[in-house]
Amino acid sequence: MAKSHLELPKVVVVTGSSTYLQQRTCQALISLWSKFGQGQAQSIEASDLSQADFQALWSQVSLFEPQSLYLIRRVNQCRSMASWLSGIKTLESIRSNLVLECADKMTAELSKQVTKLGGVVIHCVEPSATQEFEKVAESFCKRRSLALDDAALRLVVDSMGHDLSKIENQIEILALQFADIGRTLTRMDIAASVGSLREDDVFELFELLRRNKPSGAHLMSEQFLDRGESAIALTGIFSRYGREQIERGNLKKGLHALRACALADRRLKSSRIDETMVVSSIIESFSEA
Repeated sequence: MAKSHLELPKVVVVTGSSTYLQQRTCQALISLWSKFGQGQAQSIEASDLSQADFQALWSQVSLFEPQSLYLIRRVNQCRSMASWLSGIKTLESIRSNLVLECADKMTAELSKQVTKLGGVVIHCVEPSATQEFEKVAESFCKRRSLALDDAALRLVVDSMGHDLSKIENQIEILALQFADIGRTLTRMDIAASVGSLREDDVFELFELLRRNKPSGAHLMSEQFLDRGESAIALTGIFSRYGREQIERGNLKKGLHALRACALADRRLKSSRIDETMVVSSIIESFSEA
């Protein structure tokens, strides 16, 4: 294992449509190098390099570090990179490992030079379907010894808005919260903990309230409750709307909304009253104001 770093290609390009996956891939490469490599692993901005700096990276080895890995970030912002790579005559002359982070795509010339040097390209592509996001979410769960059933996985993905970073953060929170439960968690188990509406959902709900369309707001809120959202979480969202109204100068409407939300919060926490009725009472208070 001590020589595992030698198996890493001298030139690796990390590219693709998913910024999150690019970052995680680069982190993984640096982590592996730090664990098994003999020299340093260093991150450098491409825009900070000159041609002489770049040549020094691949052509020289420190007296103290027999071999190093350099992660060069945002290569797409350095228009000279392909030309600099063309100055490397043979693969054998590269004495350090280079990882090039290259945003969503490479230029044709850069691709040509990487191919010439026998480089490896890692494509980091964003999942395109809900099922694919659920599979990634499931892999996050396995790493943290967390078990969610299909409905619970779907709730996490739906609530986080197909954002891999947010999905991973939410799963980390759930793993800490349910560390000792010792069984597969259901949608009902985690509904109150997730309790995070997508921003586009919140925007649409606010638009219905601003345009005084209570029937649409009622329907949308019922859909949120049906999919497992917490009524208390919804009350917090409505409170946010009330504060927004105050900031916009609608003092009477905003204060009326905040009073309705405070009352709803007490009712939800002190009784077993139907959640739909409580949420509906908040929406009606907006119309009355």
